[in-house]
Amino acid sequence: MKIAVLSDIHGNLEALEAVISDLKMQGADRVICLGDNIGYGPDPEEVVQLIQNLGYESILGNHEFALMDQRGRRWFNFQATENSIETEKLLSTESRKYCCTLPSFLEIGNAHFVHGYPPVSVFRYLNRQSDEKIVSLFKKTSADIYFLGHTHTLQLVTCRDQVVYRRSLGQEKNILQPGSKYIVNGGSVGQPRDGDNRAKYLLWDYRNCELEVRFIDYDRGLTMKKIRERCFPEIYAMRLR
Repeated sequence: MKIAVLSDIHGNLEALEAVISDLKMQGADRVICLGDNIGYGPDPEEVVQLIQNLGYESILGNHEFALMDQRGRRWFNFQATENSIETEKLLSTESRKYCCTLPSFLEIGNAHFVHGYPPVSVFRYLNRQSDEKIVSLFKKTSADIYFLGHTHTLQLVTCRDQVVYRRSLGQEKNILQPGSKYIVNGGSVGQPRDGDNRAKYLLWDYRNCELEVRFIDYDRGLTMKKIRERCFPEIYAMRLR
């Protein structure tokens, strides 16, 4: 059984379409989106509609939370707050309702899926959690693997003998040891912040305990052009360059 994990699409239709094309060749049995399907990018409505039409499952991200409860915008910087307001205007009533009713987490077998940090936070960042907090998480929860996004970077975290190990993820396949516990940060489909501007998503082979990051190129220039045409902040285009 293969589960594809997509995080932080951020209204980037071209990136999502490229990922979907690759997914068709990988044979994923299930697709989970880790939230922030909207925000920053120029096509939030088209992204939300496509996710629903394909039957992908999704959880709540902080950008969806900001639609549901505008107090969530207090966590944004000024540019992101303004962008959240403009993004909301681009969404249909049906898409806003969909975004506002997403669950805060999903559990599938021994896996826990959340946008920010377990168990339910859409705001907390993995890279701001101390080793002590991660050790405590592994001790007090039953899940063996946590999938999360929010940071827009790729990272694998594990713990042995109460020592936390963190490393970045590349294109090689990773074998996850049965009985061990992991946190996997899935990077970003539509707004990566790790120096590699290709779209990225995870392919988790549940039965064979294999984890692969897929790096997918796409027409970033078209997305950048659309961001500028919408007069969104230039930084959202430059991150894709």
